[in-house]
Amino acid sequence: MSAAHPSGHRSGFMLRCAAVMLLLAVLPALFKGEFALFLGTQIGIYFLVALGLNLLSGYGGQISLGHGALVAIGAYAVAISTVDYQLSFWLALPLALALTAGAGALMALPAFRLSTWYFALVTLGFANVIGGLLTEWRGLTHGFAGVVGVPKPVLFGHALSQNQLYWLILATCLGAFLFVRNLVFSRFGRALLGLHDNSVLVQGVGASLVRLKMQAFVISAALAGLAGAFMAVHKTVITPDDFPADLSTFFLLVIVLGGMGRLYGALVGTLVFFIVPELLAELHDWRLLIYGGALLLLILFAPSGLAGWMETVWKRSFIPPAPDDADVLAAPMHRISGAALEIAAVSKRFGGVVALNEVSLSLQPGAVHAIVGPNGSGKTTLLNLISGYYPLDGGSVQIGGTDIAGLDAVRIARSGVRRTFQTPKLIAELDVLQNVMLGAFSDESAGLVAIGLGLPAARREARERRAEALHYLRFVGLQKRANDPASDIPHGQQRLAEIARALVGRPGLLLLDEPAAGLSLSELDGLSQLVSEIAKLGTTVVIVEHHLELVANLCRSVTVLEGGRVLASGTPEAVFNDEAVMAAYMGKRSVPTSHD
Repeated sequence: MSAAHPSGHRSGFMLRCAAVMLLLAVLPALFKGEFALFLGTQIGIYFLVALGLNLLSGYGGQISLGHGALVAIGAYAVAISTVDYQLSFWLALPLALALTAGAGALMALPAFRLSTWYFALVTLGFANVIGGLLTEWRGLTHGFAGVVGVPKPVLFGHALSQNQLYWLILATCLGAFLFVRNLVFSRFGRALLGLHDNSVLVQGVGASLVRLKMQAFVISAALAGLAGAFMAVHKTVITPDDFPADLSTFFLLVIVLGGMGRLYGALVGTLVFFIVPELLAELHDWRLLIYGGALLLLILFAPSGLAGWMETVWKRSFIPPAPDDADVLAAPMHRISGAALEIAAVSKRFGGVVALNEVSLSLQPGAVHAIVGPNGSGKTTLLNLISGYYPLDGGSVQIGGTDIAGLDAVRIARSGVRRTFQTPKLIAELDVLQNVMLGAFSDESAGLVAIGLGLPAARREARERRAEALHYLRFVGLQKRANDPASDIPHGQQRLAEIARALVGRPGLLLLDEPAAGLSLSELDGLSQLVSEIAKLGTTVVIVEHHLELVANLCRSVTVLEGGRVLASGTPEAVFNDEAVMAAYMGKRSVPTSHD
């Protein structure tokens, strides 16, 4: 996925789209004859399938080996409706889309419980079942004979010619590409990228994993159904032989070659698979050697696919400008309403291990409170209970007066709770700015259709969220790294980016899990100042930390955990000079407790 945000390079993107459209428009002229027109139409149809599969597998990490079956459902839906029931193409098309979207939703159900590769096997089984139905359900599908005489779409009383059908499919491909592009560079796309390796993070910004997967499957399946519908009217004869068992694998190979998770991956992969063999027609005896050498070069020099390699070359010749934050500098910081936190006799067990035993804590809105203790004392477990990643085994937690019992991490995040993690969780495929924008996921109201169509309200909301993300990047001192890939910034700055992402959600309660771990002395000073500034905004802050000097200078109250129990609670001066605390945790050594 391109690191640069599309809004900053819209003109360049539109020029690239125009160039590709021009290439595809003149494709039949480059290879004269009916075969060239047939080939160009087939490219458009297969591109639609690859585009949807790339959204699902390349961005969402859900490997599907059943997309060939979805194409078959769309094709047979149109063929049967137009031939057997005499419906027009324009009435049969919505039916095909509805059936394939429903099949995609059905395919998505196992993805909620199975790992990626087990799920791939399930989709392969789905494809085999559909393949069997095509031949065995003769009363509907006509068996091996297939459906013959599928009519061309009729528009304004005129049946489209093969050339006009090509243009219709080409225009549809452009519209579908723009729709998917808008999704990819939206909150949906950012959250989708986190599904595979950062599902905990995705939940922490208020995004439902079930909803994301279902949406990705339905959109991907609908695009496959759209391709199938066009395949039916393009070929006019649909038989089970058009959908071999390896068709789904072919589509997966297309996006792997083009570049999984790359915006242009589906287009590049489809063009290469269809055009290169024609260009090598005169070298038929050498094609296997050429393909083998090309594959070896791809593995060695372009592991992210051809589109990924092209993107790398593009970035070397064009460096995105730093974001213009002139308006951001003038914007005032938003005041945040802090949330009270009441923890009463909370307990948590993992099998026979008692991680927390009747822990209680009470914080007023706007407080900065530290939780300290030796490793294994239950600090992170307590944060996981507050943020909904673990269910309570006993006691209660109230945030802002609301009991969170029974609420999952997504609903708690949407109520105004944000957190950072012991190990920074950033999405490596995104730049720093888009990682921070992900924190506003639950605050955005535009739906998928509005985002995909690029409606004015959706674009306006996206601009506002981007400006807000830049605002908080400046607040944590990372505005100059906004366009850098998240994987390229050092550890300390990754922690700052996490904090900026949390602040974009304007949390009433902010949970910081060991934010000082791995920081240098200068970075520690900057962190202390940053947390103080966050407290001035009004947010209630709970910080788990091992740096006791930082805690003593930053926090007005401290709770010490030991063995899952509260060992002491109070001001830093009182707690850090408590004999029980020094004996159990600090080795009889007092800690400076200055608030200067």
